[in-house]
Amino acid sequence: MPKLPAFPKAYIQALCNDYSARFFRVTLLFGALIFFSCQVGLFAQENISASKGKVDNDLTKPIRVLVWDEQQLEQKKVYPDFLGNHLAQHLQQNPNLLVTSANLNQPGQGLSKEVLDETDVLIWWGHVQHEDVPQETAQAIVDRVKEGRLSLIALHSAHWALPFRTAMEERAIQDVVNMLPIRERDKVIPEFIQWRSNVMPSRRESPRFDTRLEKRPNGHWHVLLERPTSVFPACCTPMQPSTVRVLLPEHPIVQDVPATFTLPETEMYDEPFHVPAPDEVILRETWTGGESFRSGMTWRLGRGHVFYFRPGHETYRVFTEPEPLKILENACLYLGGEVQAEAEIKTLKGLPKKMLVFSKTSWYRHPAIPMINDHLVHLGNVYGFEVEVTEDAEDFTDAKLAAYDVVLLISTTDIGKSLDATQQDAFIRWYRSGKGLVAMHAAGVHHDTWDWYSQLFGTDFDSDSEYVPARVAVDPAAGSHWLVQGLPAAFTLDGDWLNFKRSVRGLPGVTVLLTLDETTYDPVRPQFKKSGGKPMGKDHPMAWVREFEGGRFAYTMIGHDLRPLETQFGEQHLMRMIRWAAGAKE
Repeated sequence: MPKLPAFPKAYIQALCNDYSARFFRVTLLFGALIFFSCQVGLFAQENISASKGKVDNDLTKPIRVLVWDEQQLEQKKVYPDFLGNHLAQHLQQNPNLLVTSANLNQPGQGLSKEVLDETDVLIWWGHVQHEDVPQETAQAIVDRVKEGRLSLIALHSAHWALPFRTAMEERAIQDVVNMLPIRERDKVIPEFIQWRSNVMPSRRESPRFDTRLEKRPNGHWHVLLERPTSVFPACCTPMQPSTVRVLLPEHPIVQDVPATFTLPETEMYDEPFHVPAPDEVILRETWTGGESFRSGMTWRLGRGHVFYFRPGHETYRVFTEPEPLKILENACLYLGGEVQAEAEIKTLKGLPKKMLVFSKTSWYRHPAIPMINDHLVHLGNVYGFEVEVTEDAEDFTDAKLAAYDVVLLISTTDIGKSLDATQQDAFIRWYRSGKGLVAMHAAGVHHDTWDWYSQLFGTDFDSDSEYVPARVAVDPAAGSHWLVQGLPAAFTLDGDWLNFKRSVRGLPGVTVLLTLDETTYDPVRPQFKKSGGKPMGKDHPMAWVREFEGGRFAYTMIGHDLRPLETQFGEQHLMRMIRWAAGAKE
């Protein structure tokens, strides 16, 4: 990682002056990359993450929180024992949080390897001494975030702090690298350029970052990209009241927070904020002068999370108000829970030793299938089991199938035409020996050429929707089944939603897990309306499991493309289905 430039103290003062300037810029990004990045950014900001449920207020393992503070003397005007200690004392009142504080003046600045190793959530407040934190310390923090071992919360002026800026650099790289096939991503060599000044940009400047992606003769990818500056065009109008609106009311970070509330004393920031597009914009803050700011944002960085919370000036009474304190407490519970869940991956039981992914199609083939195949291989690497991908029907023999605990079919439209009678019989014998089958998305489309699979699946394709957001609900029949444990009763998820000719509810061995609420989207797209396609109505299963003829069958409608699979819900949901198919009991 290239070393970040130091931010001079004069820059801190310059930010308090509202002015516009023109900057010389060179556009390097080809059009398709710009379009793709914009679409991903819009999706990420507008989609409500379906993994978001209630904050767990009865944790068996306390979440370890470290509040780091620069400790400016000015803080004592409002916070007699400094802002960081004030926050720590408040958070210590929650029995599910184990909270300590650290500051710049301690040995190792309170951020030794030993301290960081014992931290799940790091809250960072800094202002004018950002460059006093070593790059090595910032990188150590960000590396832990990427590994899923730490969540970072940056408060107010910590958008300049070295850990946050480094995290935004890493996210900018991640956004480009994720455009490559998974097998190519370890061949990336990033290089940053600095076309823009580190001082305040013009309001007219887009926060999109110029990028060039080029494959070298040696097979490596050279990524030349503009360094995120983490700045904005105006700030610092003093003692301004602001109105904060909750944009994602289902998100656990704003659990029990009013939909709208007022902060009597704030320091205004104004958009556009020059950071990579966040995955979630949870809060928006506005002022009477027309200024607006995305005041609560999250980014997924590797396996971990970064949360930026804008309010928190050192001499204003922001953190004496109940709403910011509640948001911070919720964020610690939620983000700390994500760290603990990541740690539990290594202890999961019931994972398959080896899984075969079959993605051959005999009818329509979605262009995202190769990317999904790569993603499934990646999940196997993360969770510790082997994944092999094939489109060769010759692999369906007794001898070859015996090596696998689970077979996963990804959008295998009309699978009966992909396997001949001998191969079908070998697969049936393998399944009936107590193995597990997972079918995704269009693996439920046009399979009437194979009677046994049609009986197993229990229904067939009728039509589908456009790619739209829909309300997904946990089916009452699933009860407290571990496959839906921890999910909210209902949530919103984007997808291509299939209609089947009949519901599988009531078939022997079937447990419906998730259903679709057709009142929240148009279930039949125009093409199928013309040909007589029909919605399913009130009983519209989206995911189910079935014990059938000695084996285990699981179906989920997600898998049209990568987007739902890369959400936290998508990963958790799919991994639970795979584990259930492998024989896991919980």
